[in-house]
Amino acid sequence: MNKVAQKKNLSCMQVFKTFQVMLKGDFSMQEIVEKLNSDEPDIIYNNSIVSKYINTCRYCGIEIPKVHNKYFITKVPFGLTLKYSEIDLLKSLENAISSSMSKKNFDILSNLINRIIGISSKKLTKIEPNDYQKVFEQFEYAVTGKRKIKLLFKNRDILECIPIKVVEQDGKVYLKVYNKRHRMIDLSRLSGIETLYESFIPVKEDIVEVVYKLKPPLAQRYGLRSNEVKISEEKDGSIVISNQDENKEHLLSRLLRYDTYCEVLKPDYIREEMKQLILNTLKNYGE
Repeated sequence: MNKVAQKKNLSCMQVFKTFQVMLKGDFSMQEIVEKLNSDEPDIIYNNSIVSKYINTCRYCGIEIPKVHNKYFITKVPFGLTLKYSEIDLLKSLENAISSSMSKKNFDILSNLINRIIGISSKKLTKIEPNDYQKVFEQFEYAVTGKRKIKLLFKNRDILECIPIKVVEQDGKVYLKVYNKRHRMIDLSRLSGIETLYESFIPVKEDIVEVVYKLKPPLAQRYGLRSNEVKISEEKDGSIVISNQDENKEHLLSRLLRYDTYCEVLKPDYIREEMKQLILNTLKNYGE
């Protein structure tokens, strides 16, 4: 074999090794380089070389988006695309035979099942500005399939949660999700969304949304809570806020402290409760 053929053969093997490493998880460039060099007597991989190998994999039809500075293999042309029902069947099989096998044999089988699931096409979408159609499709697919999702934020935060529905308010789009409490996530804050294989039990959506207005100067210095979204801002500087899943007594007590700078807008029965709290307070002073 001449030197050119040997060099091509070596490059092919190094591309394959790079692909093997990325199949084991989601890694940054530095992590991939370190894992590749750990099996070599000398340091032969670097960022430039591995970047070329990743692009070679992409040229071969392997989808490898980069999100949060990490590379994700989401689809391979020769891999598996398991349906959620098929994944559930494999996990049910694993649970059913767990008590009838020796620990050694069960660990071998469990590892095999997890590897099969692991090489199935990963449902991850990199979120591009003003191009949300794929995100909506993936989100709705997760809702229908009762699968948890992982939200990747631009500030590098990660949130595993239950998807509920897509909500549009005043021209902005939010993902309504549940993680210990309901949350409204502004799509513009996200860099990626991944559908997980873990299923969930649907969450009741009987959470009250309280909408209230804050007036200047309080409006300008108010900091939104994690369960709040600013719906609109008015000409006089007032802001309208949507609050979800906050204990009603705590919320009304907090809003009372804002005095005349706060007005509850809806729902009507919460507005009425706020009014009665104010009237009862005034009675204490003979009003």
